[in-house]
Formats: sequence, structure tokens, C-alpha cells
Amino acid sequence: MNICIFLGAGASAAENSPIQNELFSEYFKSLTPKDFDNYMNKELYKFFKQMFNIDVINDDMEKVNFPTFEEVLGLLDLAEQRRESFKNFGLETLNKKSASIRFLRQYLILLMAKAIHKSEGRRNEYHKMLVDNLLKENLLENTTFISANYDIHIDNTIASLYSEKKQHIMLDYGVDFTNFYLENEWEKPVEPCVKLYKIHGSLNWLYCPICNSLTLTPYEGGVMRLLDNIKEAKCLECKEITVPIIIPPTYFKNMSNVFISTVWRNVEKTLRKSDVLVFCGYSFADADIHIKYMLKRVQSSREKSPLKIMVFNNYDAKKEYSLKKEEDRYKRFLGEDVVYTRNSFQDFAKDPIKYLN
Repeated sequence: MNICIFLGAGASAAENSPIQNELFSEYFKSLTPKDFDNYMNKELYKFFKQMFNIDVINDDMEKVNFPTFEEVLGLLDLAEQRRESFKNFGLETLNKKSASIRFLRQYLILLMAKAIHKSEGRRNEYHKMLVDNLLKENLLENTTFISANYDIHIDNTIASLYSEKKQHIMLDYGVDFTNFYLENEWEKPVEPCVKLYKIHGSLNWLYCPICNSLTLTPYEGGVMRLLDNIKEAKCLECKEITVPIIIPPTYFKNMSNVFISTVWRNVEKTLRKSDVLVFCGYSFADADIHIKYMLKRVQSSREKSPLKIMVFNNYDAKKEYSLKKEEDRYKRFLGEDVVYTRNSFQDFAKDPIKYLN
């Protein structure tokens, strides 16, 4: 059996990572007054004050009703796409009287990275449980993980199999890293390996727009170096400063990066050969039209029998009407044969064989 497991935000939430609606409050709660001496935080303060009348220094972050991360990034992406501006926030900063929308967009992505990074060391319970159970049943090497998340919960879980448990199963992201060609760096994966395709980028990927290469920071959210120690965020190849590869959750996704394109091609190729696709912690959001487009291409051109699709996205206190609406969304687009369970990612992680069989 060839298995694909798609990890959405709910899988990370099971490990206490902040969900999209909590990113801004998590970030600003962690700041001290001294942190607002930082230029990035000053600009974010001005942005939220003007655009949403939120004072991130003086307001109670527990009570503020922030817009979602998707809404805020969507505003900036649409402004850039239309070549328009907001008052005091222009596309380019030429006269120092307005903040650049492009800089603000980068600041928001770094904000998100820091909020997620804070949760990385808290827990990794359910990802480990899932991987261990698949390994025990000799199914792990037939499993491909597809992650829409930026965090590295699943990355670290799979990578630890090689170093800690001496299973000699390697992690394969499906793209080439500069690390492969340097001594004492991350080794190029060889069989046996587990494939992990991160379709929206990752906190441990650093992209160099100068030499068009990708650096991996194993076990570490290397994007944080851009905030904390930019000298350590240099490309291993040409020594220039790198940038994150983070595709934000908006309608206006730019998927043109060569590494992201490679990942998506690998995902589509894998799904054509898979027997079952398991969605874990994923709501099938309207904004994810790229994912829907790919799935429909796969469904309409498979030579194998139809792809079996299962969904595990329940959680404590989730309302019945939310479950029903979500089930309708899946079945309306992917067909009535979708197995929409009332179980959670945690349930699936505890006993994946029970459900796969």
C-alpha cells in the first residue's frame, strides 16, 4: 500500500503550535518595551495602528481582535499585484516618508516564523507517535508526507530515525541542498528514505537569490537567523545573505520559486501512484486553490484505481455544524467517496493501521 499523509495546521496545533488566528497575539505578547527599539517592530507597530487601530504596545494582547494572518498578507500581496499603495505605506521606500510594502511583507513572515519557532521545543508527541507506529507496521518507507506547514515537527521526527534510533532511514525533501556538496554537512539521502514534501516552504530552508541555491539548517528553524544573527544566515555557496522560502496562506500565492515548483511536481507524481491520501488537521480552505487544482488533475488522470481519500480534522469542542460544513466542502469537490471521519489527527497518530485497514 502506497500512502500519502497530508499535514495541515491542525496537526501542528496538536503539538501546541499557534494557529493562524493566534500568530499576531503570540508574537506581540512576547515582546518587551525594549524590543520596540528594533526597526522591524517599530514598522509593525505603525502598520497595525494605522491599518487596524490596534496599539500593539499598549493594548491588552489577550483581548485584541486581530485580523488573520491570511487577511493581512492578502492586503499586501494584492497591493503589490495591483501596483497600488496605502497611505504611508508605499511599494517602494524612496523618500523615507513611507514604509515599503515589500519590507512589511517580509517583516510579517519573520513575525510568523518567530511565533511558530517559540513552540518548536514544546512537544512533538503525536508526530513521533505516528512515525513510530508506521515504522512498527513496516509501512513507513511506503509513506510520503506532504506538509502545508512551515514548522519542523515532522522534519525532526523523521530525521531523528537516522541519528538517534539507528534505523538508517533518511529524510528526503525532494530538492537539492547546497549542504549535499560540502564536507560534514547534511548528506544527500539514499534509500531507504522517507519523502517529505513541504509545499509552502519551511522554517529550516534558506534560499539564496544570488546563486539560486538552497541551504538546509537541520533540526533548526534557520529563518530565525535573519532575526537573531543575520551573519549566520549566509548562503553556504556564495556567502550572500539568504531569504526565507515561505509561501503565505493567501489567494495570491507566488509559486514560481524553482525549489517550490520541484516539490509540487514531486507531490503530483507521487499522488498519481498512491493508493490512499490521508488529510490530517486540514480544513480544505477556499484559499488553497493550488492544492485543489493539483488534486483534480490527479483525480482526472490516474491510471490506477481511484485514490482513496480520508480526513481526520476533528478536535475537542469543534461544533457539529463546522464538521458538516467541512465534510460538504471535501465531498463537493473531491466526490462522495471521501471518508470524512469524526476523528482527530491525534486519533490517527495513535493507531494509523486501524483506520488504514
